[in-house]
Amino acid sequence: MTKTMQTAILTTVNAPYQTMLDADALALAISQHDIKLAQVGSFLTETPVDAQIAFAEAFGISPSELAATATEFANWSGQPVALAA
Repeated sequence: MTKTMQTAILTTVNAPYQTMLDADALALAISQHDIKLAQVGSFLTETPVDAQIAFAEAFGISPSELAATATEFANWSGQPVALAA
């Protein structure tokens, strides 16, 4: 994952919110299935799937863990999520 790609992801997920997450905080929230955190929802719905996968890989989040978080978010929010199993 390039620094440019990481910056684009963080810009996308943080833009509408007053609280800004850095990459480590976003990765922790995803790995802990913190689906009620607004930035996690933005990550799963507004970030391209290939970027989600690259980000997860760069931060040691397994594909199955990313899919589990996506599925939990989709079930909780009712929003379609590409990586939801």
